[in-house]
Amino acid sequence: MRFFQLKHRIFTLIFTALTVFMLGGCGIENMDEILNADTSAKTQAMEKGGNSDDYYNKFYGEAIRMATIKEGTKEILAIDALPKDPFGNVNWTVSVLKGYINPRPSLDAEVVDDPPLNLNVFIEAKVPLMYNVIFPHSIHTYWLSCNNCHPKIFLPEAGANPISMEEIFKGQWCGRCHGKVAFNFWPRSNCLRCHMVPKGQSLERERYK
Repeated sequence: MRFFQLKHRIFTLIFTALTVFMLGGCGIENMDEILNADTSAKTQAMEKGGNSDDYYNKFYGEAIRMATIKEGTKEILAIDALPKDPFGNVNWTVSVLKGYINPRPSLDAEVVDDPPLNLNVFIEAKVPLMYNVIFPHSIHTYWLSCNNCHPKIFLPEAGANPISMEEIFKGQWCGRCHGKVAFNFWPRSNCLRCHMVPKGQSLERERYK
């Protein structure tokens, strides 16, 4: 289907410009220094967020480890050296968490950045064989203010948002960003970036067993 074959062209263009701005002028000789730099205080707060033994953070950690470095795929050195998703596009989540990039909160130097919110939200998949979803607020609130999503897109109340994949594919709910300026829904390995908790392992009461 054409929809599932769309690439993140807009997303890549936007963040290519951002990354070149941040890392522009960096030669190959000091790229290792950049990639091995310590993560920012903001990123460290996101990684530590809650209890290190938090059950859902373990699933989220597995999704983070799926990214790989695939050099020689991009003409721009700053982009080429970043972790990639299965499409070969930059995995911006891993790029932040591993300290490859550290975007500023604003062009205004006086703006004080809010720390990311460490809150994993469980969403049961309506299809019996589909893994359940963990929505991590941490990486979303790293990039975005809460009012980008609440309350216009999502009501901040458990059970108040009748999300469906059909509507997401049509650009509603998560589809307001994903498939446009955030990672696409396909291939299957991208599905697992959200649908990561097997049925019966959610620590929640499930309707589909």
